[in-house]
Amino acid sequence: MVNQDLFRRVVRFCVVGSIVMVSFAFLNWLFGHWMGKQAAFLLAYSPALALHFSLNKWWTFGCERTDMARQIGEYLVMVVVTFVIQWTIFTALIAWTPMPGWLAAAAANAAQMLVTFVAMQRKVFASASQ
Repeated sequence: MVNQDLFRRVVRFCVVGSIVMVSFAFLNWLFGHWMGKQAAFLLAYSPALALHFSLNKWWTFGCERTDMARQIGEYLVMVVVTFVIQWTIFTALIAWTPMPGWLAAAAANAAQMLVTFVAMQRKVFASASQ
């Protein structure tokens, strides 16, 4: 039997991930009108991260811890790891396929989601008692 709290978190994480992925893809599309694919990807990354952190902290994980500086630090370490995953996949997709930049960015984002969930569940937004 699946733990209901874990199931709820996974569903909420998927909803948040979808919202962030659409936002990220939209920003890539928007910025792509004025700059190259890679520059658009990089410029869209920060606003997507802020949205991702906020929605996951307060909605997905319901984290009430007050050590925000520590959480942001742990989140940023996780971001570096997942950025490497995303950037590698994104770069490969735009080099080896005719995929538009916004779609390659969305696909790369989806690919790193499992790593992100586990890191946030076990470290970044874990309850203080864990």
